[in-house]
Amino acid sequence: MLSSKIDSMKNDIVVAIQGCLRIPSVGGDPVEGAPYGAGPRRSLDWTLAFAEKMGFRTKNVDNVAGWAEMGEGPEMVAVLGHLDVVPEGDGWSVDPWGGELKDGMLYGRGVIDNKGPVMIALFAAKAVFDSGMKLKRRVRVIFGTNEERGSKCMKRYVEAGEELPVAGFTPDAEYPIINAEKGILTYTLSMPFTPSGGMRVLSLSGGVASNVVMAEVRAEVAIPDPECGRRIADAATAWKGPEGGSVKVDWDGSGDRVTVVAKGRPAHGSTPEKGVNALACLSDFMSGLRLRDEQGDFFRAFSRLVGFETDGRSLGIAMGDEVSGPLTACVGVVGLNAGRVRFTLNIRYPVTVSEDAVTGPLLRALAEGGVSVDGAESAAPLFVPPESRLVKALQKAYSDVTGEEAGLLAIGGGTYAKSMPNVVAFGPVFPGQSYRVHEEDERWAVDDIMKNAHIMARAIVELAGE
Repeated sequence: MLSSKIDSMKNDIVVAIQGCLRIPSVGGDPVEGAPYGAGPRRSLDWTLAFAEKMGFRTKNVDNVAGWAEMGEGPEMVAVLGHLDVVPEGDGWSVDPWGGELKDGMLYGRGVIDNKGPVMIALFAAKAVFDSGMKLKRRVRVIFGTNEERGSKCMKRYVEAGEELPVAGFTPDAEYPIINAEKGILTYTLSMPFTPSGGMRVLSLSGGVASNVVMAEVRAEVAIPDPECGRRIADAATAWKGPEGGSVKVDWDGSGDRVTVVAKGRPAHGSTPEKGVNALACLSDFMSGLRLRDEQGDFFRAFSRLVGFETDGRSLGIAMGDEVSGPLTACVGVVGLNAGRVRFTLNIRYPVTVSEDAVTGPLLRALAEGGVSVDGAESAAPLFVPPESRLVKALQKAYSDVTGEEAGLLAIGGGTYAKSMPNVVAFGPVFPGQSYRVHEEDERWAVDDIMKNAHIMARAIVELAGE
């Protein structure tokens, strides 16, 4: 009965996800009543209203998170998701906020990460209760609005004294079950950058988020004469970088400024080795132009300390373990302002390594390289033993629906599982799949959306009915 109930909801699930996708919810500057920007707050309000219409009890938690709950009992199990998304970026073949359904695929920024799974969780919970299944625990779907920018929303949920689950999962990664998540360190770094000499970099900007490999960076360069412009253009034509990287010069042949555009290949910050960093391309190119003083110092220092590396080797932090693999490092955003160039460094370190083992050598290397630390955020690693009741219950749910063995995974990505106890990441991407999370044309097959609905419903029964 439960399975047929979910199947009957197919159209409603798709329409609900489309409605949620049509609200641009990229985090922004705080405004009154919206600590993380107007878009995330609007998405929160919409989802709470939608859940209430479905029959859930709902609550807005300080305008940064919300929950929708069904059932009775002294204990609660939870599904955690988020409504905020990374910026849409360029290169889409469809409207990133349109929720377009084409050839069995649903398109839109956040369809997988993570609006789609949030809506699926609501329908899965409703299907369980509408089917008349007897559960011992309440079921709560919790959704935040700041996951992509530090998960402060879930920190606030906990600090506000909201109830914590006795068991739960967050469908914001991949299947089967992720019981290990690397620690995360995100730094904002800077160096002095005052233009001088005949060739001067007047502006420098690139990237969309600290946890996305920079796909493009632009530098506007003042030149003393046309010969200098031709030299820069010729150097760009001759530049040879990694596959997926390029440098081009925009110049009309007579102006006193040229624009240098370096392009790479985007990737999630947890897997930077899958991308090519545009700032590494630009720094390698600009180093060859022999810029003077501080601007030259920056490009040379960046190439020496980071460059095209994604393992932190030149920063002195290359390391790994058998549980979660190697440390990774990603540069996501760069900008020039008030005589300083600032960029972000996002590090994912192994679960068996202490934070101090990373920060010690890292801070020494940065200081020796003339790089200042302007800000830092951290999230500790997570590890849930394979023999735990939570892991066993989710393994059963996954195997019951798919007929496949539910192995255990370790990831570099950070999820809401770190925000409160008794939670692991579970879904929504199946083994072997490659969806464009954090990239252009993010999309999700409707068949996989429905398969997720069946798995989530079964997981809810396993966790709340024991």
